[in-house]
Amino acid sequence: MKNGEKTKELSEEKKQSSIEQRASRTAMMAAIHRFMASKEENPNFQGPDDLAKLFLPPKAKFFLSFSFIRRSIRKKLHKKVPGTYEYVTARTKHFDNLFKHALEENIPQIIFLGAGYDTRAIRFKDSIQRTNIFELDAPTTQQHKKELLQKHNISIPLQVSFVPINFSKENMDDVLSKGVYDTSQKCFFIWEGVTMYLPEEAIKETLAFIKNNSGRGSTVAFDYFCKSFVEGKCDYYGAKELFESVSKTGEPYQFGIEEGKIESFLSENGFDVLSHYTPDEFEKTYLYDDNGEYFGKMYGFACHVYAGVEP
Repeated sequence: MKNGEKTKELSEEKKQSSIEQRASRTAMMAAIHRFMASKEENPNFQGPDDLAKLFLPPKAKFFLSFSFIRRSIRKKLHKKVPGTYEYVTARTKHFDNLFKHALEENIPQIIFLGAGYDTRAIRFKDSIQRTNIFELDAPTTQQHKKELLQKHNISIPLQVSFVPINFSKENMDDVLSKGVYDTSQKCFFIWEGVTMYLPEEAIKETLAFIKNNSGRGSTVAFDYFCKSFVEGKCDYYGAKELFESVSKTGEPYQFGIEEGKIESFLSENGFDVLSHYTPDEFEKTYLYDDNGEYFGKMYGFACHVYAGVEP
């Protein structure tokens, strides 16, 4: 092997290792936020993910079981990355609602892209009828998840398929074609907390796969950041702190969509917008209770969209 080829191969291995470590790290941080939210004292704002605790290290689970420690951590989070805890809490409720609706509609296939430590297929297993569920994620994160579920004697519904994927080397059609995935069936794709970490080319490739490999009426839901935030050019709530925090890790966010351009971006990629939430709209929907009480302010640059494949 020539030196240049060897260097390239080592670079690719390092890149892949970084991707898998990042997947694991972001999955763990999301689980910690969901666990803390599930312990909120106000029942109107309690997070719904009571299984997030399964994925926490024993020490973290122990210390976070104390309310005064959770309050202290939340204060530190607010100072370091304001809006993160509120954002994850609202996002969990949002995607829960979409997932439950898809099950009620008996959509034949639901696909989680970058599933991480998602627990919806387990939490709502009694609502699964004829829907097949596919969880795609990096092999290391997925294997760890399966081991922890087995350790805690959590049964996995028969309708759930774990699909390991090396995102830097494999395409979705390569891995899904090996199982029971049916390209002719209507599908719902859940893409939660992922797009901001990917290059634009990967975003478009994924949308192209959904458009070309799913049945009539298929949909996708994902969250995304404003492009001005990704470029470090906005002053929305939480933007400065999060941008600086992520920049220090050497792995800055890669993808964002210009404000007001979501419809044109999706149209160019073969999709129609079915619903869309700006940060303010998302906050009003999920961070206020029926009595008008306010839970807290989330990121001012995070949007959510639900889109359908154009007929």
